[in-house]
Amino acid sequence: MAKVDRLAKLFHALAHGDNARAEQVAADICADEEQRGHRSAARLLRGALRKNGNGVVRFSQPLDAPSEASLQPLLPNAALTALSHTIGLADVVLKKRWRDELDGFVREWRQRSVLQQRGIRRRTKLFFYGPPGCGKSLTARALAKELGLPIYVVRFDGVIGAYLGQTAIHLRQLFHFAESVPCILLFDELDALGKKRGNPLDVGELDRIVIALMQELEHTSPSGAIIATSNLPRHVDDALWRRFDLAVQFPSPTKAELQAFGKSIATTHQISFGPRIKRRIATAKSFAEAEKLVEAEARRMALSEG
Repeated sequence: MAKVDRLAKLFHALAHGDNARAEQVAADICADEEQRGHRSAARLLRGALRKNGNGVVRFSQPLDAPSEASLQPLLPNAALTALSHTIGLADVVLKKRWRDELDGFVREWRQRSVLQQRGIRRRTKLFFYGPPGCGKSLTARALAKELGLPIYVVRFDGVIGAYLGQTAIHLRQLFHFAESVPCILLFDELDALGKKRGNPLDVGELDRIVIALMQELEHTSPSGAIIATSNLPRHVDDALWRRFDLAVQFPSPTKAELQAFGKSIATTHQISFGPRIKRRIATAKSFAEAEKLVEAEARRMALSEG
């Protein structure tokens, strides 16, 4: 393998921010290994110099001092996906208690200057929990429309890093983005990051991720709002719950709620359906399932008319 003097030159270049020199020494090490007949080692080293197999990674700065400001523009492409929001809260089926709470949340945003003048903090962090398909993500998008803000869902594959401490750095960058850019930042399926700590089957890094997430939630003041959702609230660490200003429960819908929702979706598609479809909608397990039934009927009717 590479001689110590070559490795020393590489480390020296990295430590002093001499990126061009570091790239050259790294390339020389790969070439040297190939000349020695260590082709597998050379391929492995060259692979380590490539990002996702496409193009050589450039050392833009010293590795021990990453600049969050320089990395920030990459976040929307790497870890955030923009969502559409075409409906408001009036179009979402909610229990009266939670509708009143969310209406109050919207009012706080619209009159945030009044609260600020009086030194009163508005609520900025919401947690939606309940069975899948019962309106959590839909309500987050509806809130984005009410607040007049873009909404971005966090892609965990762009956040979770392969190296120790890398995920915590990515989280810090995401929350800095939420502070800098007025938007709704949506952590869909929070339990993927915020599992209860102390499981002997988990590695210690998972606990460190939960702690980093709690610290960011505790100390970040988003310019818009942060919303997290979970289908498995019992799996979310207890300490995370306390970091949210409001936790909203989304229970399984009743037959009456499903029927009202189905009628609303049918009106959007400008269709009506018979008793058989109505019965199927009323016995659906979630709003998402009811919506698919209505959309399937809308497609069938459109194709039959064509």
